[in-house]
Order: sequence, then C-alpha cells, then structure tokens
Amino acid sequence: MNYSALASGVGFGFLIAAQVGPIWILALRTGIRSGFLASFGIGCGAAVIDTIYCILGALGAAAILATPSSQRFVSITGSIVIGYLGVRGVVLKRMKKRKGTSDEIPLASETFFTSFRLSILATAANPFTIISWVALLAAASTYIHTLNAKVTFAAGVGVGSLAFFLALAIAAAQLGKRLRPRLIEWIDQVATALFFFFALALAYRAFTI
Repeated sequence: MNYSALASGVGFGFLIAAQVGPIWILALRTGIRSGFLASFGIGCGAAVIDTIYCILGALGAAAILATPSSQRFVSITGSIVIGYLGVRGVVLKRMKKRKGTSDEIPLASETFFTSFRLSILATAANPFTIISWVALLAAASTYIHTLNAKVTFAAGVGVGSLAFFLALAIAAAQLGKRLRPRLIEWIDQVATALFFFFALALAYRAFTI
C-alpha cells in the first residue's frame, strides 16, 4: 500500500470537508436539531461523493469539470439544490408549528437514511465541492502517478472526509442537548438564510463565468 498517498488523501479529505459551506452548515444544523445519527448521515453522504469525485478526477474528469460550460451547468444545478435546502427548512419549520411540535423534539423526518439521501444529492450538485477537487487534483497529480496510488489517495479522501463529519456530528449533537430551544431556533433561521445566500451566489456565478 502507498502510505504516502493514503496519508495525503486523509489530510486533503479532512481539510476540504472542514471548509465552511452548504454541506458543513447542513450537517451542523441537522446535528443540533435532530441528533448524531441524522448529522452523521449527512457526513456519510458527503464522504461518498467526495470519494467518487476524487476517483473521477483521477481518471481525467477534472479537466472536463474545469471548463466554463461545465462550471456554468454545475453552478445552476447547485443553486437549485441548495435553494431547495433553504425552502425545505422553511417548510419543515411551518409543519412543526402547524403540528404544535416542541423545538426540543427532533423532526421525525430527519433520520440517518433520509439525511444520507439528501446529502448525496446536495453534495453531488455542490459546485464548491467540485471546484475544490478540481484544484486539489491538479496539485496532487504532480506526485500521484500510478493507478494504485490514485485509488489509495481516493480511499484516504473518503476516510478523511468521514472523520471530519464524524467529529462535527458528535459536536453538533452535544450542542443540541445543551442549547436553549430559542437559540436552536435562531441557528436554524441563520442556516436557512445562508442556504438562500449560497443559492443566489451560485446563480450569479452561473451567469458571470
């Protein structure tokens, strides 16, 4: 096994996952409101997509993803999906109010598997993820040449990404137990606003590339 490629993959996977963006915010908010498993589902989905993008990049897809037309397409798609996260937050909040559900009770719809599916969609369509991997693979290609090293690097990326989201899920779940309901509600509102901000920023980017 190429331990150098593995260690590099773990490090890069952890650092890219740690970038504050829509998926990071989604995992944090989900953990605070719905607990560890729901948040970890977000992380598992993100780690799967990070690994897949890394493999595709190693096989030569990075050059395709770097073209203006591809960047425009993923920006528009990402804007729609991330905008959906904001709309989803508003809808779930209204559903809870309509049912009279306490803010201290996790949303029944936010489970590990529903979070995992949502994360797969959101991470795959997130241009921030794609841009990060295009830049990373361009740099990594200078010292990762063989197929075995590339596969090992991709595996390390998945491990590093998953390690970060595991830590984030634990921290978010603990925060959710300690914060007051009013503060949790405020965090939820800020997260929803940030989703709309990211969606608008991506829509603007799509038409200015």
